[in-house]
Amino acid sequence: MSVERALQGVLMILVLVGTGVLMARLGYLTEELEASLSRLTIHFSVPALLFGSTVTHISKDFLRQAGWLLLIPLICMLLGYGLGFALRVLCRVPRGDTGVFLAMFALSNSLFIGLPVALEIFGESAMPYIVAYFPFNTTIFWTLGNLGIAVDGGQRPASWRATVRQILSPPFLGFLAGFVAALTGLTLPPFLTQSLTYLGNLTVPVTLLTTGAVLSRMGRASLRIGRAGWLTILGRLVLMPGATMAACLLCGAPPMMTGVFTMIAAMPVMNQCVIMARMRGANHRLAAQMLTVSTLFSLVGIPLWVLVLRHLT
Repeated sequence: MSVERALQGVLMILVLVGTGVLMARLGYLTEELEASLSRLTIHFSVPALLFGSTVTHISKDFLRQAGWLLLIPLICMLLGYGLGFALRVLCRVPRGDTGVFLAMFALSNSLFIGLPVALEIFGESAMPYIVAYFPFNTTIFWTLGNLGIAVDGGQRPASWRATVRQILSPPFLGFLAGFVAALTGLTLPPFLTQSLTYLGNLTVPVTLLTTGAVLSRMGRASLRIGRAGWLTILGRLVLMPGATMAACLLCGAPPMMTGVFTMIAAMPVMNQCVIMARMRGANHRLAAQMLTVSTLFSLVGIPLWVLVLRHLT
């Protein structure tokens, strides 16, 4: 883990996100095309990436060695919900923004930005921990997160059947299928492994290009930050990664696990917060604003967290 690799990762993000912004401004990356590319990643490239990575990197030996330490992200996310709620009350964030605020505060963009950043900084050896982080983040969002956002919008919470369907998204199913295959010792034929690799390789460029297109359409007004916004930045860039790193160090987690979990915990707001807030009639403007601002702030936060991790792990 080096600052140089972190800076290279930040520059890579800047170039691809900036290209997405330019493509949107020039009319090449329209909203319709952006939506199609998002569906491509969610339904094909991300499931392929997670399936192939899980089969390759997750094994009984890995699970036996890591053990309960893999639950650290889950514990920290739940603590983040509690801390976020306390700060909401203390700092008087509007009650109607509670669900959106807590989801932004406690949960990170582990897949669309966290994955490429962690891979760039730590290399392929980070993949088992990236794969381990993802299902907890997704499950918490589609349960606590979805429930809170629905309450914000004055809607009844989704039924348990609808919640289960949302948790079992294509990326989660890709992970689950890969997990079962890994535990049963399934060996994939070379042609299938290569096909999954090619599909999975679409994930990083496509997601960062579409992120740039989203940021382009939000405009300068999204940079005006209110009280809830500054608390979200505090949670995303300081409190959640800090709590995750402290938990890893106190529990004696290996340096690679500590680094990957901490970096992913420092990632921006989840894209899904914006989508669900709009669907539920909640404050989607706040979610869209903080997706923009937290992404920009993370470009500074990533190298700083690498420096911290170098001195403490």
